Amino acid sequence: MLVKMNIFRFLMFTVMMLTLGVAMAGDPAKGRGIYASRCSGCHGINGLPTNPAVPNFTMGQGLMVPDREIMNFIKKGKTVMPGFEGVLTDEEILDVIAHIRTLF
Repeated sequence: MLVKMNIFRFLMFTVMMLTLGVAMAGDPAKGRGIYASRCSGCHGINGLPTNPAVPNFTMGQGLMVPDREIMNFIKKGKTVMPGFEGVLTDEEILDVIAHIRTLF
């Protein structure tokens, strides 16, 4: 009985984790337009920035972290990058993240 309960818990945990992953996924097609209008001025239309202080997405700079960390960075901003909290929804930010991950 204990083995069956542990198997059930494991399966439930697995389903929850898979569901969370799907819920966090953004749509790169939707993110492309948002990126073009909000981000490309500094980060370049194809992820290659004109300013060397800005991450180069074509080389994966700034992308080797979980989406949640990138989302928080986009919301809060840092140094010359403004925060987009209240400007973009969480869904829009996830869409942008999905798009920039296609640039690498």
